[in-house]
Amino acid sequence: MRSIRVLAATALFAFVGLPLAASCTFPLTVTVIDAQNGIVRLSWQTVFGAKQYEIQSTFDDNFSNTKTLDTVPFGTNEIAVTQKVSNLNSGVGYRVIASDPTNPRDIQCVGTTRVTLSGSAFQLVRLVRRTIIPVVGSTRGLNGAQFKTSLRLGPGTQSGKITFHPAGQVASATDPSIPYDLHGEKVEYDDIVAALGASGIGSLDITPISFASGLDLLPVEVRLFNEAPGGTFGGFEAPVQPVDVFRPADWKLYVPASRFRVNIGVRTITFAHVTFFHIKAAGGQSQKSFDFPPDYVFMQAADQFFGEPVMPDDTILIHFSGDDTFAIPFHTFTDNSTNDPEIFTPQSPSRIFYPELQFVSVAPAAP
Repeated sequence: MRSIRVLAATALFAFVGLPLAASCTFPLTVTVIDAQNGIVRLSWQTVFGAKQYEIQSTFDDNFSNTKTLDTVPFGTNEIAVTQKVSNLNSGVGYRVIASDPTNPRDIQCVGTTRVTLSGSAFQLVRLVRRTIIPVVGSTRGLNGAQFKTSLRLGPGTQSGKITFHPAGQVASATDPSIPYDLHGEKVEYDDIVAALGASGIGSLDITPISFASGLDLLPVEVRLFNEAPGGTFGGFEAPVQPVDVFRPADWKLYVPASRFRVNIGVRTITFAHVTFFHIKAAGGQSQKSFDFPPDYVFMQAADQFFGEPVMPDDTILIHFSGDDTFAIPFHTFTDNSTNDPEIFTPQSPSRIFYPELQFVSVAPAAP
């Protein structure tokens, strides 16, 4: 294999490149394209003898755990990268490996760099550093139902606020909220929506004041129930962490027996373009699409929403478009005889600390 040498310039032009050789390294240059959205361009010199460039990323300091983002052919010298990292003190390491996989004596040539974008991280930590309860309510329902939502927060040590976003309204800084300040104890509310001075259907955000990494995730217990003379009928609702609904998967539900009422809904975190499909067991389908603003709560009876009967064994699918969408799909089944509600949402795994978002994607660099 040839040793490293710089190709000479002629009187008409100059062309600089690097050949593959033992202990070969090359500079990997970073250009910030959009700091707020975490978009950078990686660029490098041509490495002669290479047939491809493998682009890797890592979130550690020594490339012990890497992910291959893309492999591009010889002749490609740049690529755009979007990094979503919610830790204010952490960046992303990048490595480009030039190689010729057809050559059994190939010696790889490597370029590395690291990028920390504090502006992008600050926006993301504000977006994901909270716990969301997709559906809460204090309202009357069909068949004499009186729905309420209880909340237990803690025990733990943390300060923050609980905010109620009413359904069907654009979120604002004036949405009802109350502070919490725990020092090892817990706080409980029999009807959290009423405690916030509100009524109706909506969603809750539980937001700590601190943005520090490694912050304890408070225990949260939520129960949505119908209050009746003979007692309460309902079930527990799992809290959702925003990092678990980044680029949400399609949400599918099968319509149960006619004794249950079906509601469908979405709680957005960012702007979301959402398409709802009604796939009929008897054949045929219909669909509706909507654009929802950030922190918006939509919920409606499925048959009213589609404007047609939703029958047992039909399928409803909720699909999200867009690369940077955070959104929570959900549905509810309510027993017509007992008004016992059951809510179904994406499940966040059990954690001790608030999770960080760590995501990287690539695309051809813009000219």
